[in-house]
Amino acid sequence: MGKTSTEVKRRYNAKTYTRWAVDLRNEDFEKIEALRGELSRAQFLKKLIDFYETNKE
Repeated sequence: MGKTSTEVKRRYNAKTYTRWAVDLRNEDFEKIEALRGELSRAQFLKKLIDFYETNKE
């Protein structure tokens, strides 16, 4: 193969990390879309901003 075990581990870990990051982003997106419901994107963003403004410390 011509690869050292360290190089193989590094590439495997980077690929695994990337896959996990994508999976987490997809999961977060699905949660956000579930919260959004039937609201338009603009209405939803306004609702989030209002919520943030009233709940920030």
